Amino acid sequence: MDEEGHVYPRAELHLPDGQRVQVQVTRCRPDRRGRFWYDYTLELPTRADDRRHGPSPAVHLFEGSAPHPIIQPIEGEDYRAIHAPPPEERQRWRLAPAPQPAWSDFFVHRTDCAQAENAERLLTDLEALEMLADPAVGVPCPVCRPDTVLRTQ
Repeated sequence: MDEEGHVYPRAELHLPDGQRVQVQVTRCRPDRRGRFWYDYTLELPTRADDRRHGPSPAVHLFEGSAPHPIIQPIEGEDYRAIHAPPPEERQRWRLAPAPQPAWSDFFVHRTDCAQAENAERLLTDLEALEMLADPAVGVPCPVCRPDTVLRTQ
């Protein structure tokens, strides 16, 4: 479990010397050749030194990434949460009230736009296109220009 409360599935990592260790898999993503890479964390025991109390046991978190088959699934683990949703379900746009409602009701922003601080919800590509179809309802942000990307959809 991480700081945000996510519980990640375990997998088996095959080390170069033949050992196998269990790791927590945090993300799965394909590369350009279609091979899947798994981001993982491995907890390693270590020692923490304190001048007043001396050495004490501690944990060092190692983060890495490895492709399948170096990482193997463990039967019974649910890996659905670490895979990205299909492109049509990804929410890449933010909907925020227009600063001056006379222009339009809403502005559509990219998710990383600084102008979208008061965004109300996230939108998929299709939802963003529907909002921008009627300028009285939604217009593209003049700063981040989401319409330049959405034109290719």
